[in-house]
Amino acid sequence: MKKIIILFLFSISINAQIKLYDNSEEIIPLRKTSTTIGKCCQLGKAMSKLTGGMSDVYLTQSELNEDGSYTIFFVSAFMIGFDTELSQYGVENPTAKISSFHLANEEKFNRLQELMVSGYKEFKAHPILKRIKYADISEVLEGGLNEGDKLLLRFHNKKIIKYVSFQRFDQNTGNKTSSRPIFSKFIGQLFGSTEIIDTN
Repeated sequence: MKKIIILFLFSISINAQIKLYDNSEEIIPLRKTSTTIGKCCQLGKAMSKLTGGMSDVYLTQSELNEDGSYTIFFVSAFMIGFDTELSQYGVENPTAKISSFHLANEEKFNRLQELMVSGYKEFKAHPILKRIKYADISEVLEGGLNEGDKLLLRFHNKKIIKYVSFQRFDQNTGNKTSSRPIFSKFIGQLFGSTEIIDTN
């Protein structure tokens, strides 16, 4: 009887083969139709830990949509090795911790960069004190899907190092979504540039 059961289980294991693929696109095509313009990120403090500290990576990503509009995605926590195509994930997914805002056209996209750079240059860091300042940049949302929401830039410093993050307030609920800090000298990377912003 034992031999029959073993042979039966062995025959099941032979027939229960599973085909493995190198990536998901071999099974189902990507939904993504936009083009990634740029990304910028900051490694969190937990990266210094020897173990258990591989989750504090913050990412902001800009996408050019087929209709000429733009979407800026941002996350509050990001796993190393996680799929970096943020546009594949629904912004309502609470486990993804992904949010976004929509810009109507290239003019608004360029204006966003201009405001981030000028705010960075205007904000003064202090070698001892932590300072925090906010700028209302809701104008960039005009004509886009998030028109009517409030979009803020939050500037802060750790000693002389300056950071910037997004805060979006939904016009209907008042709910806030915030990005993690971006090392602001590398704002250009979000807009597809390798240029380091002038620190003056």
